[in-house]
Amino acid sequence: MDEALAQRDATRRELGDLRAWLCRELGILRREPGPEGLTVLSVASDKEIVAAVAQLRAEIDALKQPSDGTDPRWSQIDYLILEGRRIQALQRIREEFGGGIHDALDLLNHRYIRLHQDRSEDFTTGN
Repeated sequence: MDEALAQRDATRRELGDLRAWLCRELGILRREPGPEGLTVLSVASDKEIVAAVAQLRAEIDALKQPSDGTDPRWSQIDYLILEGRRIQALQRIREEFGGGIHDALDLLNHRYIRLHQDRSEDFTTGN
């Protein structure tokens, strides 16, 4: 019986470590005020973790779309990137896909590289 309890506790610790790692990697680790002015880190619920992974998958799928303007979520963003209007493109990415500024910057950088590879002739001078 003691061995089974020890195994259960070890499994719970492993799952807790996995949840904390996922939250950190997904950028959803929460910082909350704790006692005596300390900051307490808390992990998201399993449902929130699954939702964050689903959002990330959707963003990755969106990046895989052709850069010819056929995907309505990217057509205006592509236009802004090609025109050299990166700040507006960044704002539009956040509107379309949500997430934080770092996620939006990553998407913008990946999309910029892809457009430069696929449509370098469409860039305005100086981009």
